[in-house]
Amino acid sequence: MHLIPSFMVVRQLALGDVLLATPIVRQLFQDHGGQCAIDVLTMKPEIFDNSPYVRRVYTPQTFSEAKGPYTRVINLDLAYENMPHAHVVDAYAMTSHGAADKIESKRLDLFSSEADRQQAARLQTQDIGGDFVVIHMRKDTWPSRNLPDATWKKILDILLESTEFKILQVGSPHEIAFDYHPRLLNRLGAYSVQVLREMIAGARCYVGVDSGTLHIAACTDTPIIAMFSSAHHRLREPLERPPQARFIPIQPQVDCYGCQEHYPPPITGVICHRGDPYSPPCKDAFDVDNIRQSLIDLGLAMALPQ
Repeated sequence: MHLIPSFMVVRQLALGDVLLATPIVRQLFQDHGGQCAIDVLTMKPEIFDNSPYVRRVYTPQTFSEAKGPYTRVINLDLAYENMPHAHVVDAYAMTSHGAADKIESKRLDLFSSEADRQQAARLQTQDIGGDFVVIHMRKDTWPSRNLPDATWKKILDILLESTEFKILQVGSPHEIAFDYHPRLLNRLGAYSVQVLREMIAGARCYVGVDSGTLHIAACTDTPIIAMFSSAHHRLREPLERPPQARFIPIQPQVDCYGCQEHYPPPITGVICHRGDPYSPPCKDAFDVDNIRQSLIDLGLAMALPQ
């Protein structure tokens, strides 16, 4: 009896970090011509819904049911945290395959079902009813990525002034949304990750910060405008998307941009040494007019008259 090789891939948190592991899972499958069994252990199991590469997804609560022993366990927890100068996918690749170039494609996977696609199409037609952009105004655990509400409002004002698009505000229910204009649509907590992928795929562009939602956007061909702070964009940028899928990184006006890679590994958080640890100066140092210029560069807005 011929036994096919089996693998357990571990990446527990966070949503974006788990999404960034999907090229590794795909490559393992391709390495064996599909003749293998791949299980995943994660706290974000929804990332692997509909995946053709994964046999079963376990959480820490269901891990006792895992069908081991495995030919190999690939633990990606703390992989990029221990390689602060590498792109996340490359750090994962060095852990799983010994070299970054062993991964044939570094584009991220997120698989939508036909029902997901139909739901998104219905929402775009009936709920939105016109061209739209998607924005994620993150409010979570990394202080350097939590831009002030006032900054987000300025960005929304630019989107409202510079375009005629509706603005779909997405994220978790505890994050930020505004309602001061009829084109601002609050859809916090409204979509599964797969439906959100399809909604972003139908948008004219995506605007956000370094977050899990950014990496959902990376699974589409939609142009991305993204603000980065403690993590340099070259360590997080979407890889191997087509040319029309523009990626425009915006960095804060500080000389310590990307400080994260200069801390001793493993880097699981950043305590700013140039100000209030919980209110680092980088989050207040974005020139939001860069958003307007980015929209102009994407052909989505006209330059203001001189």
